[in-house]
Amino acid sequence: MQWFREWEGFVKGKDSDPPGPIDNTKIAVTKCGNVVLKQGADSGQISEETWTFLHSIYGGGPEIILRPPVAQIEPDVLQTEEKIELETRSL
Repeated sequence: MQWFREWEGFVKGKDSDPPGPIDNTKIAVTKCGNVVLKQGADSGQISEETWTFLHSIYGGGPEIILRPPVAQIEPDVLQTEEKIELETRSL
């Protein structure tokens, strides 16, 4: 949010100097080779289109892609689904 607030001040005419490159280094951590959002970081979420637009003008990074958590499926649910599938195939 730090960089975004600087950009917002520039766009609204409160600051005459444009912000420098986007700096996500303070809110990013690398886990298992992936850049992820640091827990409790001062951040905001923007669309991919907005990121592409701002990044094309100001550069910087790193890009942090938020992905929804993958739902865990219970093994017994999978067995039930497989059983239903087998039963419907035989019809």
